[in-house]
Amino acid sequence: MTKAILVIGHGPIGHSFIEKITGSDAASNYQVSVLCEEPRPAYNRVMLTQYFEDRDAEKHDQMKLSYVTEQELKDLNVNLIYGRAMSIDREAKKVSYTSASGTGATSYDVLVLATGSFCFVPPVPGMTIPEKKNVNWPDDPASRPEGVFVYRTIEDLESLLAKAKSGAKRAVVIGGGLLGLEAAKAVYDLKMESHVLEMAPYLMPTQLNEAAGQVLSKKINDLGVHVHCGVQIKRVVLDDGTVTGIELLEKGEETPTVLNTDLIIVSCGVRPRDELARQCGLEMGARGGVKVNPSLQSSDENIYAIGEVAAIGGNMCYGLWAPGVEQADALVQNLQQPGSSEYLESDLSTKLKLLGVEVASFGRSADFWFKRQFDGKDPKVKFIDSKDEINDTYRRLCFSEDGSKLMGGVLVGDAKDYSKLLQLSKKEDLAGNDPAGLAFKRPPPGAATGVAVDGGDGTGLADDDTICTCIGLSKSQVRQAIIEKEAYTIPQIKKACKAGTGCGGCVTPVGEVPKLLAHTLKKLGKATATGICAHFSYSRRELFDIIKVKELKSFEEVLSSVGQGSCDGCELCKPIVASILSGLWNDHALKAGRDQIQDTNDRFLANIQKTGTYSVIPRCPGGDITPDTLIAFATTAKKYGLWTKITGAQRLGMYGAKIHDLPDIYKELVDAGMETGQAYGKALRTVKSCVGTSWCRYGQQDSVTMAVTMENRYKGLRAPHKIKMAASGCLRECAEAQGKDVGVIATQAGYNLYVCGNGGAKPVHAKLLATDCSVEQVLKYTDRFLMFYISTAKHLQRTAPWLAELEGGIEYLKKVVIEDSLGIGADLETMMEKNRSNEKCEWKEVAYDEELRKKFNQFANTDATHDSEQIEYIDMRGQRHPNVYSPP
Repeated sequence: MTKAILVIGHGPIGHSFIEKITGSDAASNYQVSVLCEEPRPAYNRVMLTQYFEDRDAEKHDQMKLSYVTEQELKDLNVNLIYGRAMSIDREAKKVSYTSASGTGATSYDVLVLATGSFCFVPPVPGMTIPEKKNVNWPDDPASRPEGVFVYRTIEDLESLLAKAKSGAKRAVVIGGGLLGLEAAKAVYDLKMESHVLEMAPYLMPTQLNEAAGQVLSKKINDLGVHVHCGVQIKRVVLDDGTVTGIELLEKGEETPTVLNTDLIIVSCGVRPRDELARQCGLEMGARGGVKVNPSLQSSDENIYAIGEVAAIGGNMCYGLWAPGVEQADALVQNLQQPGSSEYLESDLSTKLKLLGVEVASFGRSADFWFKRQFDGKDPKVKFIDSKDEINDTYRRLCFSEDGSKLMGGVLVGDAKDYSKLLQLSKKEDLAGNDPAGLAFKRPPPGAATGVAVDGGDGTGLADDDTICTCIGLSKSQVRQAIIEKEAYTIPQIKKACKAGTGCGGCVTPVGEVPKLLAHTLKKLGKATATGICAHFSYSRRELFDIIKVKELKSFEEVLSSVGQGSCDGCELCKPIVASILSGLWNDHALKAGRDQIQDTNDRFLANIQKTGTYSVIPRCPGGDITPDTLIAFATTAKKYGLWTKITGAQRLGMYGAKIHDLPDIYKELVDAGMETGQAYGKALRTVKSCVGTSWCRYGQQDSVTMAVTMENRYKGLRAPHKIKMAASGCLRECAEAQGKDVGVIATQAGYNLYVCGNGGAKPVHAKLLATDCSVEQVLKYTDRFLMFYISTAKHLQRTAPWLAELEGGIEYLKKVVIEDSLGIGADLETMMEKNRSNEKCEWKEVAYDEELRKKFNQFANTDATHDSEQIEYIDMRGQRHPNVYSPP
């Protein structure tokens, strides 16, 4: 029985849980819904400061910060609900919410609280408007006077932008921790005079010791950001309800002073969003948050909590990314198998770049921070400080009492060794290093002649060391994604394994992932590769444009015009040029010497099998076939002793044909009204269909006619890779259109058009391109889509990976195909029309052309044949079948 999982909160941790549960083996057992308070799906809060790079809300929201689109959630079968949860009815298992359209309620079997936290606003006079305080919405902007902001969401940043555009020149940030310095970076980017106020004696007191905090303060002051530590905030100065200044008592002063400012950003810590849990009577943590056990289960067996709202054991709420991801993973395991995973604590190590200054803090266990072992007050922990006053860098490394183990450390100004030191702190020894050598960055004895632990990739990490601490990925896991998923760029790596989607530190230009990528590509022979081969210094896309503009019609013309070298090409460039020539001009593959540049299958218009014989698969548009055609097919197969089968694409196939018999087989099939199915080519294979309104009582449209129309329109179309299509007559989707390169699903108003899906070894769900299309619109959009793909894709790249690499993804494709944003719609349609006008059945031309027939002869100087077949055949299920060799 399917269980309903409701996730409240679609932030990074809520989405991490959704990704893991929908990607698990038990995904089909759950129907997942998520209640999202913000007007957009999950995005990366850690990287909010990037929002100010060009101050383009739409670009950053959807292209850079976003983790997932609404369509991608639909593809995962996740129900996205925009609204704010107001109450939980535990007895009825319902959650009430408000949204832009009113109020609503949704039921659950399992409830996951991923509500995160809200910014703590200190109770300073003038900081809030008490009568407008909203217990159900702690971050309500209406509860703050004009000019007081928090730094948490895209809406917060939009408000800051609006204030800056209105003429604000000076900003004060309250809080000198991680969040405060991120906020300081935001106003710094807005070219405002910036002040940071910290009540502690130095910056980042939770992660750093005093000496490190002072070095950080100096570096930030040197950037032009004014740092005030050890201050007491007395009140916010208001003029008619608008901020004009802040009164504070500076360290060492006796009289408060007023610091004039146009706005205040409060970023001095967070508190768990636990108001829903309190309302429904769940047991709370000692300092707030929902008390959960090691299975992340609350006092109600049907309610769980993860992320900043989860009080682990009732004591600790983690405010960092990595612990939340680990909690999400543990919860998914426990939902599938109760008690299978215990979550007790997380590593709080972190590396950040604050206002351009590298800062890192790492430790062997949580005690390093909770017991402040880095302060030097624990007699069992010894430390060595290294300070470079010329470059303003500082490091403190903490060791066990006997100096045999690295317990942790803090780094300011230079954190290049963070990953190496973090991994070393997890080990039981110093791996041949000595404490002073680590502190002062001296290589261990014999290092110059030894083998690098990182294999020479420059990361300083062994294969099982963690390279992305936010997601918990080892170096070997990221390398595996690069190789197996062909993730050859940083954006592709992010999609392939999620590395770099947290704080982003590991994928910065000085991070470990770019080093690993460069080294791996070099070993794969891809680092310095340019062009498709030694004969052409152009990519397939560049070569396509050149051949199109110059109207080159043969391989010799292409080689002579833009190639290099005096040879006849190679096995890399010849098939690529053959594909481009066919995609542009669609001339017969075997004429004018083009047979010499084809792959084996294209050269004989059939698929070679393991016996050296060929399979012959005629076209069967839409699967619609007459009894007479079936009889003709069977007669030919029986005549030539061929094995017959309904193929995986539900077409008729005959197997075991000899090369010299192929022209005669083609002639018999053509004479019976059949055509080549081009199962041998990188071309349209088939358009699968259900029976639609022809017979089915559920049918909405005539899917068979639609499939026949599409197959007849696009037959013969050559592309970088094979193309499969389908037409389903209703939403029951019997033709599996959402797993095809092009698929249409009938609705009452027309057809929904899907693109860029595929089955096979790496199945990909198709993306919705357009809805309720007429037949004419389907064909128009498909014409444009296919020719855009053929014009821009890499050789042997299917539509799904092509779309994954296309900057802007499906939304950009919609603009090109439907809105004609590039102004090339008519050109793409003309290209398709020219391609279609040249389409001819390749089998028919061979069958009735004596010169083409000769290309299938066994001997160059005679039509005679010699049967030298040495294959043993056996009878299997009434058919002739090659015997399978089994070693003794």
